[in-house]
Amino acid sequence: MCDIHAGELLLSFHRTDRVGERLVHMIRREEVSHVQWIENLEDKLHGLDLAVREDLQFRFVRVRVPEGEEQFKVNYLQFYYKAMTAGALLRRDLDPERHGDLLFNSGFHFQAVPNSVLSVTAGAAPGVGFNFSPYHTRYRTKLGWNAAQVGFGKKVMVLDTGVDPAFQQNILSRKNFVDPASPGNVDDDHGHGTAVASIIGDLCPTADFIIYKVADGNGRASEWDVLAALAADGPAEIVNISLAFGLQDTHCPRCGRESRSSRSAVFETLIHDLEEKDAGPLVVAAAGNKKDTSLAFPARFKDVVAIASINDAGDLSDFTNRSVTDHEGNPHQNVFVLPGGEKVANNNPSEYVGDSAAGHQFWGTSFSAAYASGLIAGLWSRPEHAGKDRQDMLKHLRNKADAGHPTYVASTHGNGLMRFA
Repeated sequence: MCDIHAGELLLSFHRTDRVGERLVHMIRREEVSHVQWIENLEDKLHGLDLAVREDLQFRFVRVRVPEGEEQFKVNYLQFYYKAMTAGALLRRDLDPERHGDLLFNSGFHFQAVPNSVLSVTAGAAPGVGFNFSPYHTRYRTKLGWNAAQVGFGKKVMVLDTGVDPAFQQNILSRKNFVDPASPGNVDDDHGHGTAVASIIGDLCPTADFIIYKVADGNGRASEWDVLAALAADGPAEIVNISLAFGLQDTHCPRCGRESRSSRSAVFETLIHDLEEKDAGPLVVAAAGNKKDTSLAFPARFKDVVAIASINDAGDLSDFTNRSVTDHEGNPHQNVFVLPGGEKVANNNPSEYVGDSAAGHQFWGTSFSAAYASGLIAGLWSRPEHAGKDRQDMLKHLRNKADAGHPTYVASTHGNGLMRFA
């Protein structure tokens, strides 16, 4: 399937897991058949002059396996790990009482998954450059936006296709995860990231940006690059991920198979690890544009703020995914709706948030997520919210969301329209 990087697996294991550490050490020494070391997160980030967050509980590694044998090697490594664990128990290297989490808590287990592709969640092929449409002003009014109410600003990380060099707001850090040979070049050769950052910046002009280019000119990112960007040590308080697992087109033009948003145990491990930290960022993700009755990943993870799209009339956009169920099948507490445009027949938008220099129009849950990130950055920066942590802010957003529109129902709209209030 073309929605994975052929011949690559991602591994994760708890930092106290000596069996996992031993297995990875064996891979690095080429002692595991047909599994070759590529790099760990420390290696990846070191090449970008970044460091891994010191408070992460898990380690992450990328390895190479024969193409076409990805799932076979996932099973092989899981079996190898279990056999090594059994041996450690017999030798009493592992004590069930002292190492209970590693043995019995699935969240601590060694994980191996294919390196998946993520795609930008834009409705149409965008272009370089960005100009707001007349709808943007109406959308801001719907959210209760008031420029005079924005305070000192927050630090917002945008994981996307980069930004246009003409982007005017303050950028604290810029790193290119796609092309390590040009680590400081985040010029946007797609257009999606510029649109996302422009919306965030317009709603919160005082925001400081961390621009990490993780997606290429085709709007595709590798799970590994997104993981590395999320794991990098830095000051981000809000992270915008207008990306979803799988291909942007439902059916792959190369192999013809259907691509759907997949659940990655390794990605889930990192997200949960981040959200357990008091100083971890608030992660905002797009619900997806495939009109599914489930949220795309990573928005479906319960620790992520999931954003679906509405149109100017306040109704759910025709294209948006719609659900309030998280990855565990429980009610997702952090689903909101924000403007993202609308489309009519033949994929043509009847509403759009802006257009490129060439006239390509931008619509989709990508931009709904950007409105959410900009709104949160602006609202969180107000003096009355100074000192509030991530959970306090989420509680405030839920309490102030507007669910009074005639078409809003909890089963699809979650908390309702996020408001600047």
